[in-house]
Amino acid sequence: MAALHPSIPREVTDFLTAHKTYYLAAHLEPDGDCLAAALGLGMFLNRAHGKFVRYFDAGPFDRREIQHLARQFEGRLDPATRAEDPDPAVVVVDCSGPDRVGPVAEDLVGLPTLVIDHHATGEPFGDVQFVDTSAAATCYLIQLIIEEMGETPTQEEAEILLFGIATDTGYFRHTEARAAGLFAAVSRLLLAGASPKLAHQQMFGGYKLASRFLLARLINRAQVLEDGAAIVTWETLSDVEEFGRGSRDSDTLYELLFAVDGVRMIGLIREEPDGKCAGSLRSIDTIDVSKVALVFGGGGHRRAAGFTISGQVDAIRDQVVDEFLSALKRSSNP
Repeated sequence: MAALHPSIPREVTDFLTAHKTYYLAAHLEPDGDCLAAALGLGMFLNRAHGKFVRYFDAGPFDRREIQHLARQFEGRLDPATRAEDPDPAVVVVDCSGPDRVGPVAEDLVGLPTLVIDHHATGEPFGDVQFVDTSAAATCYLIQLIIEEMGETPTQEEAEILLFGIATDTGYFRHTEARAAGLFAAVSRLLLAGASPKLAHQQMFGGYKLASRFLLARLINRAQVLEDGAAIVTWETLSDVEEFGRGSRDSDTLYELLFAVDGVRMIGLIREEPDGKCAGSLRSIDTIDVSKVALVFGGGGHRRAAGFTISGQVDAIRDQVVDEFLSALKRSSNP
């Protein structure tokens, strides 16, 4: 019988006690899991071990549900600050590769580095790696580390960790079978005082009517592939100008489209400033969208992946359509 939880390597807990200052870095275009993982671990290290912590993420903090966390993160580390901080080390959370850390990676060169992640793609980096692709969220791994170090999360830590787990699992919609370990861990967060109601409100509350109009536009313009097996849609800068960046609500878009009978894959391409596009890819069965994301220099999970690439939105959309068609063909002819 498989172990209920991932095991925590001794070198991880040793790393988290060996230094006096910890720089906690999360990935570009952050989501709730990466920010909450950094904050949850940092709160614990400061509270239980007296460590000094700083948080780094270059953003952009476009997702409505994470904007209240943005003020706690810095974009860069000043060399003078690094020189003054005693015995610094780095913990990179939820990053499949060093390029995902962004510009602050240049400021952290030469420091001892621990990587904590649950993504399947990317080249190994850092001095110590704790990567478990069976974990539903990086916040789940952070909780297990805290417990392995003999502590119980405080209510504040439990709330931020539950929020991260909930965001990365789509409020548990994407949780696979045999997830008893995850739900056992979540129950311990509830015992510590975390509120599922609060996590749900943070994820799904507070949208404006304009967000519903934007959803309608994205659905109305969607390309339907292979009799509805896949759907690709896109968002332009003019859409953002009209409806506002805060109107983005990809989770609801995925939920609505996956409710359509026969849909297996969804691609959302967003036009970004500076001639770039961000792609978010989702699947609900055996198709591995992280392999599609890898074609565009990205990565992620089997059922949720993404990328950022230079190019025009129409051209990137067409390339994603081609890759989706190829993936569907491979899945029908294994």
